[in-house]
Amino acid sequence: MVFPLDDDYSFGILQSVVHWEWFVARCSTLKGDWRYTSDTVFDSFPWPQNPTKKQIEEVARQAKTLRDKRNEMMEERHLTLRQLYRIIDDSHNNPVSEIQAKLDNAVRDAYGMRRDADILQYLLDLNSKVYEMEQQGEKVQGPGLPGKIKDKTALVSEDCVKML
Repeated sequence: MVFPLDDDYSFGILQSVVHWEWFVARCSTLKGDWRYTSDTVFDSFPWPQNPTKKQIEEVARQAKTLRDKRNEMMEERHLTLRQLYRIIDDSHNNPVSEIQAKLDNAVRDAYGMRRDADILQYLLDLNSKVYEMEQQGEKVQGPGLPGKIKDKTALVSEDCVKML
C-alpha cells in the first residue's frame, strides 16, 4: 500500500501500534492473508484531532529515528524489511522494538490516549465523535499534518519518496 503523505508525522501515525490495531480489526482477508483496503482501513481511521505542535514534532522525530534504525540494520545485515521484522518478532529485545515503543507512546500522546487505554475502544469512540463533528459541519483533522502546521519543511525528511 502506498500512502501519498510525505511527512514524518504521518509516517509515524501509520507505523504505530494504534494504526496496526485498527488495521487488524478492520482489514479484509484473502486466503487467510490480511489485506489493507483503503475504504475499510484507511478511510475510516480517525487521526489525532488536536495534537500540539510539540506532540506532532515528537511523533515525527520518533518516526524518523525508527526508519533510520531499520535502514541501518537492514544494510548492516543485508536484510529485507520483512526479514528484519521476522527477526524482531522473535526477539523484542532489540533497538527497533525500543524505538517502536517510543513511537507508540508519542502517538498515544498525540491522541490524548492513556497508556492503559483499550486502543480499539478509544478509536471507535473517536470515530463516532469525528462522525458527529462532520454531521454538524465542524472541521475535523483527516490524514496528514494538522492544519496548524504552516511550515512543514522540518517535518519532511530527505529520505521520503517524492513524486516528480
